[in-house]
Amino acid sequence: MESIILDEDDEVLAPAVVVATIALIGVFVIGLVYQSIGLVI
Repeated sequence: MESIILDEDDEVLAPAVVVATIALIGVFVIGLVYQSIGLVI
């Protein structure tokens, strides 16, 4: 994977970073919701 990342792959790399960021934010939000539900119950 590391050898594939080159300057010419910026178009491919950018969406991957965006998806990874959204995934991390999603997991964080789900974690907060899970904790809040746990406190309520």
